[in-house]
Amino acid sequence: MKLTPRPSAVESIRRARRLSIEAVAIEANIRPDFLTEMETTPTDVSKRVAFSLASALAVPVQFLFAKDVEIDANMPDFRAANNRPAVLTSAGLTRIARARSIAAYLADRAFEDCARFANTSVTIHQQSTARKLLKSLYVPVQRVDGSVDPTLTFRETRVSLERKGIIVLCDRVADPFRGFCYSPTGDFPIIFVNTTGQRPATKLFTLMHEVVHVLLGKTGVSDPAILNNQVERFCNSVTASVMMPAEEFSQAYKSVAGRGARAVVDLLSRRFGASKQASALRVSDLGLSKGFYAAWSATLPSEVPMIEEEDEGEENSGGGGISSQIARFGYLLPNMLTAAVDRKAISQFDAYRLTNLKPSTIKQIAAIGVNRLGP
Repeated sequence: MKLTPRPSAVESIRRARRLSIEAVAIEANIRPDFLTEMETTPTDVSKRVAFSLASALAVPVQFLFAKDVEIDANMPDFRAANNRPAVLTSAGLTRIARARSIAAYLADRAFEDCARFANTSVTIHQQSTARKLLKSLYVPVQRVDGSVDPTLTFRETRVSLERKGIIVLCDRVADPFRGFCYSPTGDFPIIFVNTTGQRPATKLFTLMHEVVHVLLGKTGVSDPAILNNQVERFCNSVTASVMMPAEEFSQAYKSVAGRGARAVVDLLSRRFGASKQASALRVSDLGLSKGFYAAWSATLPSEVPMIEEEDEGEENSGGGGISSQIARFGYLLPNMLTAAVDRKAISQFDAYRLTNLKPSTIKQIAAIGVNRLGP
């Protein structure tokens, strides 16, 4: 099967990535002159070449054929868990487009009085600084037995983030990414958490992972399961160090070390409210047991069945009650939109178009949010 990438799309993506033709050609395993030809004239290529090129440019393969493709220079990852280029569905692309629209809209003068996120300008060489900042935003909620409740911790940490000007959106998308961060200006960073197939502990780790992206100012669609990417490794490491402090985690591991790998991970995951994969990686990263992660991975079934979301009644559609819509949109965005409508800075129709929520629903969420976020 032959495919014909759009020359303008290939060139614009490569230039946005600030990559040379030679660098992309080497990564895609094609000749530089062939890539030059693809950027100047419609050229038929095989499916293998199209996917190799998408991987080299780190975009969904359909971006190569898009008429009006938009790529931010600092958006480095559109990849699935196996590190192949993600083929996003129209629903996934819609969520990204919505985040872009919200971010662009909030940059308008109508929201000048709103408290903006204080850009921290952390780099991947400042792990201790990033850890300190992330810890200040993390609000662990413990059960009676002292273990971390990931569902309540997610809700309270989300409120903590919204108080700082970080918008957190949640929804179900049948795409291979767990979440993304969109932060083009840093004023109102947007975190999106894909709740499809994520248990509360995994969803919490995803949220924290994306917060580190915000601290870095690194916009991107990515997956915390990706291990061979420098930015992703940094986000995973900082998140793990905050959710599973080294000394406390080491002590907890010693108390259960005599059991099988899966039992150990299950107990540690419950104790710290972190995902099982993150808990298994933490054992290996801290050098507590050589080859532990590989041993744990080997015990997993070849195919893990899809799970149902275990949070607060989120719906597949735009319907659902107030609690469902709060789960999707949080409090900050409805609060900002309601305040702007009340000042007549924006219309109710604009607020509806950004959220697809009725004006009365937005106002009701905002009223509840005043108690959670403060006036």
